[in-house]
Amino acid sequence: MSETVSKEVGDMLTEMIFRFYSALHRHPSTAAGPKIHTHGFHILYLLERAHDKRLPMSFLLTELQMTKQQMSKLLNELEEFGFIERIRTGRDRRNVSVRLTQAGSVYFRSCAAAVSDAIAEAFEKQPPEKTELVHSLLVQLM
Repeated sequence: MSETVSKEVGDMLTEMIFRFYSALHRHPSTAAGPKIHTHGFHILYLLERAHDKRLPMSFLLTELQMTKQQMSKLLNELEEFGFIERIRTGRDRRNVSVRLTQAGSVYFRSCAAAVSDAIAEAFEKQPPEKTELVHSLLVQLM
């Protein structure tokens, strides 16, 4: 594949991701719920996939490349929604982990389902052989 085509594929997939993320906010299952910042959604994603649904705050700071003040504000918002809780670990109270709550997990899974539904709906409009080709490529990429 030429560099131009690779760049075009990258641009198209990026556009598709943004479109489906936008569709998430209009989906009936999430439209009435709380609206969170994209970084908040990223935190929920990381926590949903983490062992024990818990991660050190230092990891989140590095992963999202945010300042402590920005992270604190974002975590406060997620805590207010009941999606996460901060846990002080060990004797050093500065050592903080963030844990996904049941409500946060339910919210994240409903968002993921909304995006998945939007993508599936888009592929239902395509010929089966094209959908199978995309499926095969995605399996290889994943």
